Amino acid sequence: MGAPAKPHEHQEDAVLVRKAQEGDVDAFESLVREYQQMIYALCRHLTGAHQSADDLAQETFIKAYFALAKFDSRWPFYPWLRRIAVNTSLNYLKARRRERPLLDEAAAGRRDDSRPAQDLPQARLEQAEFEEKFRRSIASLPDEQKSVFVLRFDEGLSYEEIARTLDLPHGTVMSRLNRARQKLRALLADSLERRA
Repeated sequence: MGAPAKPHEHQEDAVLVRKAQEGDVDAFESLVREYQQMIYALCRHLTGAHQSADDLAQETFIKAYFALAKFDSRWPFYPWLRRIAVNTSLNYLKARRRERPLLDEAAAGRRDDSRPAQDLPQARLEQAEFEEKFRRSIASLPDEQKSVFVLRFDEGLSYEEIARTLDLPHGTVMSRLNRARQKLRALLADSLERRA
C-alpha cells in the first residue's frame, strides 16, 4: 500500500488530475474510486473507529477537490492525498480529545465477532483477544507516535517518506517510532510472554 506508484500509474493519475483541474468531475471521481479504500484504511488505523474513518475519508476527498488547483501534477497524487488524510485525521483526534466524548468506539472495545466467546476454539479466541488488545494499544498511543507508527507499518513508508508526509525531521520520525514501539512493548508485555 505504501509502495511508490509505478510510472504508468503516476501518468494515469496525472492525466486524471489535469482533467479534474479543468473541471472534469468524472476524472476526480475516478481518482476517488482508485484511492478511497486506501484513504479509509489509513483514517481507520489512525482513529480506530469505522464511522470516524468514513467521515474523515470523505472530508479528505472534499479538501483535495478544493485544493486540486494548487496541486502540481508532475508529482505523484497519492502521497499528496495521504498527507491531507493524515492531517485531517490528526486534527480530528486533537478536537475529539478536547471534547472528551462519552463513548468512543475504540474505548468501548466492541467485538466484531457476534458469536459468544465460548464457541471459538481456544487458539482463535486467544488470537482474537491479542489482536483486539493490539488495536486498543495502538489507539492509546499519543497522536504523534500513532501517526508515525501507522505510516511505517500499515502504509509501509520509509523514514524519509514519513518525514516528508508529516513535515518532520528524520530524527524526530525515528525517535517517535522508537517511543511508540517501547510503549507498545510495555502495553503488550504480558500478552507477548503468554504467546512465546
